Amino acid sequence: MMRPATQHLFRRGRRLSDERGSLLLTAMLFAVGLAIVLGSYLSLSRTTLKLAYRTSFAQDATNLAEAGLEEALYCFNLMGNGTSSTTAWSGWTINGSDAMRTLPTFNLDQSAVGIVKVYVVGYAGGGGTAKVIAQASVLPFDGGKAVVKTMQLELQGKVAGIPGIIALRGLTLKNDSIINSFNGNPSGSPSGPWQSYTPSRSRPYATVAVLSGRISVAKGAIYGDLFLGPGVSPPPADDFYGNLTTNYSLDLSLPDYPTPASVSQSYYLGKYIPKILPRSGDLPASDGRYYYFCRDTKLDDFTVSAGCNVSIVGEETDMESGIALRSMSTLFVYMDGRLKLKGGDDLNNTGWSGALRIYTTTKETCTIGNKSQLYAWFQAPNADLEATGGNDASMMCGFFLAKTITGSGSMDFHYDESLQPTGSGSGNAWTVGSWMELQSATDRASVAALTGKYLQ
Repeated sequence: MMRPATQHLFRRGRRLSDERGSLLLTAMLFAVGLAIVLGSYLSLSRTTLKLAYRTSFAQDATNLAEAGLEEALYCFNLMGNGTSSTTAWSGWTINGSDAMRTLPTFNLDQSAVGIVKVYVVGYAGGGGTAKVIAQASVLPFDGGKAVVKTMQLELQGKVAGIPGIIALRGLTLKNDSIINSFNGNPSGSPSGPWQSYTPSRSRPYATVAVLSGRISVAKGAIYGDLFLGPGVSPPPADDFYGNLTTNYSLDLSLPDYPTPASVSQSYYLGKYIPKILPRSGDLPASDGRYYYFCRDTKLDDFTVSAGCNVSIVGEETDMESGIALRSMSTLFVYMDGRLKLKGGDDLNNTGWSGALRIYTTTKETCTIGNKSQLYAWFQAPNADLEATGGNDASMMCGFFLAKTITGSGSMDFHYDESLQPTGSGSGNAWTVGSWMELQSATDRASVAALTGKYLQ
């Protein structure tokens, strides 16, 4: 039988043991709770960090996709400045009317890698529209799923100003006649100095429009851009060196002819055209031009004095050669008759194309004879224009619009770029029609089908 003192000590030891067990259990439960809290915190932190860097990668992917769009826009802008499509899209893979390119790999922060693919539908702008799709993929450093952004631009081509050679119902180049361009005012100054065309000043920036009918190029060539109306078939690719726009339309009317009532000062000449204009004692109108009205006559064999701006409005009036424009003078002719330069005749061949402007409503054929030169802005929407060559000196310089245009022999057309306000010479600019990010499964499927799975 246990003694009281011994029994007391046993009970006390058992009580202490129970207390130590409770403390251990409490500590273990606390440790477990702390582990759960810390684990949850670490998991939340990891998720937050992963979300943060994927958000950062999504922004990187957006920037890279936009860089892909800019790469394509750069090529379109090159074409807009007159560069041929072959040169502008050098380095791209061409598939029919489409172009594609994978840009060099981008090394991003946090050891991520960026890949950009660009696909262009209608890279040469043949239909006046184009579509650019850029897809950027960012591959995370941890091997996770790629972050992908797909952007799409729709572009529309438009003519800056108007083309320099316009045939409303057909263009025919016979023999080795060519069309190209030059800049008659390279300094861009309103007072010149003006330059005549020489082969060393030739440029491949002509802009030629054929709105209906057909276009035919024999042994010659068109050095510049073509704008063809609905139903006009393009010539063979080696007949022109520039960009092609189809389904093109243009509404360019003759200017309003001046009338005695529309100007502050004018003079009636009847059939008689003085040898020198303006006449002594005549006064200019408020716009600084001298206005003369005539009827049933022929404009030829007279001189416009230096520094004078003369406008002639003729009824039942034709125009021929023998007209001289002195330094810094201009002559604007508004008539209803035809223009006819006989073989070897020249008109304004020592001046600027913009100094002589000829507008006519005639339906008669206008002819430029063998070995002739003409520097002018010529607009005859109802007439056929026939220009015959004969040697390398034969040329038509400036702007020309007619119902039909025919060049034969060695008669070449040189569009003067300085007649356009922009002076770019190419005439083809591109504007953004729409911009969007493609996100849905339907969008992705459409992109894959459009690009032959080049983009996913």
